[in-house]
Amino acid sequence: MKRRPGFWLAMLIACCVACSSGVARAQISVTVTHSVAIVVSGGSSISDAGDFTVTNSSGATITINSINLSATAPGIFSSLSMTGQVPGSSAVVVQSDPNPPGTSNTFSFAALPALPNGQTATFTLSGTAASSPTATPSATLIELQRKHPTYAGVLWPLPGGLKMPAGLLTALALGMLLMTGKLRRRHLILLAIAMVLAATEVGCGSGSNFGGTSLQTVQTITVSSGGTPTGLPAELGSITVQ
Repeated sequence: MKRRPGFWLAMLIACCVACSSGVARAQISVTVTHSVAIVVSGGSSISDAGDFTVTNSSGATITINSINLSATAPGIFSSLSMTGQVPGSSAVVVQSDPNPPGTSNTFSFAALPALPNGQTATFTLSGTAASSPTATPSATLIELQRKHPTYAGVLWPLPGGLKMPAGLLTALALGMLLMTGKLRRRHLILLAIAMVLAATEVGCGSGSNFGGTSLQTVQTITVSSGGTPTGLPAELGSITVQ
């Protein structure tokens, strides 16, 4: 059966409309504009823990409902917040849920104005470092400890729960031997060993002498329409608390 030229023209227009609709639904893109790799002290404020943008090219106005962020070591933070802003409007600051943060954190932006087509919203992560980080040491710290090993100090128990370093105790004992005239070469060797132990000893505590390193990543962004945003997951960088 022979088709008329008008039929093929209609089919071509229909295909173009379908393709353009599919492309438009995919045009919500996420771009990291500033990633971090910083070291902060416990309890300090982190004003910029990474920035990213959400660009709307879907052909329609959209609303950004929520943003999900993962943190590999949330115990190094006492709080996390995210600031979002649509051009021509005031910034909206949102606390993480849960708060204090966990490995998966949701930031609800119900109060953020709608994002018109062709506009870009900006987002900044911030937070506060925990005063006593509960994170395990990062792989970098573990590797550093392997290259520069430390030794547990030997402590001598004293009344009242106090402890005396073995090096100091040995030095006192050798001093007494010296005063009594019974000091021997083996005693000097023992003193040298005790001094080495004293110089390298560290407490065998709970690990609070180090902090940890956490990597923050934007995992998902929920929008009212326009399809699934591209550019995810988006890494905002690492923060080390010590």
